[in-house]
Amino acid sequence: MVAEGSFRRDLYYRIAAFPVHLPALRERREDIPILIEHLLARLAPDRPIHLSDEAMARLMTYDFPGNIRELRNLLERAILLADADTLRPEHFREEMTAITPGIELGLLPETLATIMPLGRVETEYVRWALGHMAGDKRALAMKLGISERTLYRKLGS
Repeated sequence: MVAEGSFRRDLYYRIAAFPVHLPALRERREDIPILIEHLLARLAPDRPIHLSDEAMARLMTYDFPGNIRELRNLLERAILLADADTLRPEHFREEMTAITPGIELGLLPETLATIMPLGRVETEYVRWALGHMAGDKRALAMKLGISERTLYRKLGS
């Protein structure tokens, strides 16, 4: 915007003293279970709320265009909709759960139904598998027969 002349250069340098790059939530999926645990404790401090494995798998594969705010809103809404202390896929909004329609059937995510470069297919599959392992990278690496270091490279993180 400074280059286009739509933002003042002096103001930019005042606020850009210490730039912090924060990657999108979809780029740091390994943080999702920890964030969920933290958010649930803040949103329902009097209730021991947990996610079912299916709900966690869906959240792990969702891209979160609204980042952490969207995750918080999804959890808050799900808590309100849930009668019990376990959040299930049906407690999350339809648009979000429609992203991964094949998980209940044990199928791969919809994104793998199209032809794409093999590297991307591998990354999508590993992220999908990580969702099924509730974010446990060590267990997933063992199950895939690769080192954790290789798993991190395949996840792109």
